[in-house]
Amino acid sequence: MNIREFFQSWLNSHSICWSADFEPWLATMRECSFERDQMLVQAGEQPRRLYFLERGLVRLFYTTHEGKERNKAFFGAGDVTGPVSAAMTDSPAPFSIQALEPGSAISADFTVLLQHSTTHSESNKLFIELLSQAFIRNEQREAMLLTCNAEQRYQWLQNNEPHLLERVPQFHIASYIGVDPVSLSRLKRKLNDESHSGPSGQPGH
Repeated sequence: MNIREFFQSWLNSHSICWSADFEPWLATMRECSFERDQMLVQAGEQPRRLYFLERGLVRLFYTTHEGKERNKAFFGAGDVTGPVSAAMTDSPAPFSIQALEPGSAISADFTVLLQHSTTHSESNKLFIELLSQAFIRNEQREAMLLTCNAEQRYQWLQNNEPHLLERVPQFHIASYIGVDPVSLSRLKRKLNDESHSGPSGQPGH
């Protein structure tokens, strides 16, 4: 599948019609591949590209002043990611993006879409779709972090993003749900023990 076919397929999957308005943005698209641990975006840089992920898994993370990393999100095949807020405000990327698995993506210059979104209806529809996805995802995770205890956060992950439990190292999972790795290990043992016990603590059948 070439870049045009890939992009048209992605638009169709999001109920957005192909239009000649997209040609300028299509012209900025490039195929790229990445290896495990490769950095796609480094915090502090001013990249302006979005990534339509075809395969693989990446993580978005912040780095504290003390050098500690805090995971923001994970994205896989079919997702779109990039430093959108930085591109919109012409500021440095506040987070980094790193590959956790080898993969490939189609990258595109976000600023071109931003420019055309004010004058072209389909470009505007795509722009709103991308912002809506990011807003909903961020709001859901924010609610989880602010209103749930550690056990509830882990259960949220099991219910909403269970694939991460099979593909992401435990220390990254711990950072993502706001606990330390030791606490996560204890929590998993507790939940595992409860799943093998009946309501009264007796072994289940």
